[in-house]
Amino acid sequence: MRYRVMPVVAAFFFAVCFLPAQPPQNVKEVEMTAKKYEFSPGTVEVPAGTVVRFKITALDREHGFEIEGLKDSCVKLEKDKPATFEYKAEKPGTFTFKCCKRCGFSHGKMKGTIVVK
Repeated sequence: MRYRVMPVVAAFFFAVCFLPAQPPQNVKEVEMTAKKYEFSPGTVEVPAGTVVRFKITALDREHGFEIEGLKDSCVKLEKDKPATFEYKAEKPGTFTFKCCKRCGFSHGKMKGTIVVK
């Protein structure tokens, strides 16, 4: 019995240690830029249940990224240094993201939307 279990254990060990891990199927990666009063893209659409992985780069100065109503979600965006933020889009609706670091005269207009279907 002992010798029949060993090949199974060896195969499991090999699979865990040497085969590449598969990323979850419900992850959407979004590359985004932030610059003088705008995010690009300004709208992100995803199905409910998706994890949105934002990779955001500030192009001109320091900015911030925050999803309104989501506690402790303000991420500092340093110029030319990509920052990553993940958000689980659980329920359908339209959600606003904005700059959370005062960046100039029209700072309040620096917003975008996540549309969860």
